[in-house]
Amino acid sequence: MIVLHANNEQYNKLNGYKNDYVALEFVKDSLDRWIIGTQVLEDENLKEIHDQLKELEVIDYKPKKDE
Repeated sequence: MIVLHANNEQYNKLNGYKNDYVALEFVKDSLDRWIIGTQVLEDENLKEIHDQLKELEVIDYKPKKDE
């Protein structure tokens, strides 16, 4: 699965962003990286930050061992 990866600076700027009923929340993968699904790029509720989201690195998801 492909996801978006935020470095610490991007995470601090974007995590917790809220608009209407949508709140942007990153999670950590098994390599301790902040990630979020690519569907956020299509969410009209997040259109104000789409340019910032497009700057995130596209990576392969590495699940935690208990998943």
